[in-house]
Amino acid sequence: MIGKVRKSALIVGAIWPYHSGGARLHGLAKYLPEHGWDPVVLTWPLPENADLPYRVEAVEGDEAVANLVKGMGGDPHRSVRTQLAQKLGMSSDNRLLCWTMTRAREVTEYPDGHKRWCRSATQRALALVQEEDFDAVISTSSPVSSHLVACELKREFGMPWVADFPHLWSQDHGTPYGAVRRAFDRRLERRTLARADALVTTNQSHTEMFAKMHGEGRVNSIMHGFDPDTVNSPPVTLARKFTLTYTGGFSRGVREPRVLLEALAVLVQQGVVDESNTEGRFYGPCLDWVQKQIDERGLSRIVTQCGSVPQAAAFARQRESHVLLSIKCDPRAGSGILSWKVLEYLAARRPILSVGAGLDPADDIVEEMGAGVVATDVEAVRSALEDAYAEYARTGTVAWRGNDAAARKYGQQEMARRFAELLDGLVPHDYPR
Repeated sequence: MIGKVRKSALIVGAIWPYHSGGARLHGLAKYLPEHGWDPVVLTWPLPENADLPYRVEAVEGDEAVANLVKGMGGDPHRSVRTQLAQKLGMSSDNRLLCWTMTRAREVTEYPDGHKRWCRSATQRALALVQEEDFDAVISTSSPVSSHLVACELKREFGMPWVADFPHLWSQDHGTPYGAVRRAFDRRLERRTLARADALVTTNQSHTEMFAKMHGEGRVNSIMHGFDPDTVNSPPVTLARKFTLTYTGGFSRGVREPRVLLEALAVLVQQGVVDESNTEGRFYGPCLDWVQKQIDERGLSRIVTQCGSVPQAAAFARQRESHVLLSIKCDPRAGSGILSWKVLEYLAARRPILSVGAGLDPADDIVEEMGAGVVATDVEAVRSALEDAYAEYARTGTVAWRGNDAAARKYGQQEMARRFAELLDGLVPHDYPR
């Protein structure tokens, strides 16, 4: 490849918002060309109207559980647990049902729900590398199947491989698997990643965890980033009511809105917050147990589960809100999990309230940027909301006080620059292809 000015990378993974788990990949593929690397993304089929600034190679492949549900006459696009609960006449958060579904997933979704896609993607990846002049491969999770595809390319061609982990593998404590399944995951993770030239995580805590398992020399920390093209400038008009917005999913026992709801309920009961002029919005999958938490605290007239919405709609709802909510993972579910949405919130340029006692590296960003408040318990959340509502009642707004200039280092362009720097170090100028 002597004399080649630009380099090319095959990136294997999911593209968000079309597929879950791929927000990192999109920003990486979009901005790598600014740093001398041209990407091709190997992923799942996209909607016909997907307009992306990089080349995509889409490979068909059914998810294991969705395919089974379809064969049994169910709707593969709806929650399996919800459909089964309806057939059995029970709540979808029934403990026995949840336990049974988790055990079933441990078997049917190993190493994840995309193993059928993995087989066809591996075949396509091998053909692409034989046909074209790729200098390196990047795999990013979730799903972990992406790393299995890249591992096969490494084994077959010896090409430099960077394995990126916005979401961890066997050490992901947000996945409710038992000890036996985790043992299988650890064994597969060690065997697969032994071939990788470099491993990447999103924060120092996860880098240290990976270093203990895979050795220090190959592990790097590269932060997520927000897309500079989505910055709320000039700012849009705010909602009329005092509006709190959360965009993202919840997970029972891992990421719950309980602390926020308890604090808001106290303020309503005390008359500090006018419930007729206050609105809380959760954009993400509607969950029975979340609704139960809302109803039990008498907040059903204020807080609404709005369901999942397209990315553009989520950005619009963020920008018009007075306060954006980041609900952290429970510390018992593991620490050091980076809330990517906080970086997305920086682009919205609206005050952030980070809720919960868990350790989240994004909290340091919130405090460093002056972008909001970190509140670890009910009293701290109550105090932060009271202050925000008082400012809203006095001025009609809650001002953004973040440091826009300093926030630029958390953009996706900087993330892509760091990846390009890592790739340049792995690929010599005369790398033979």
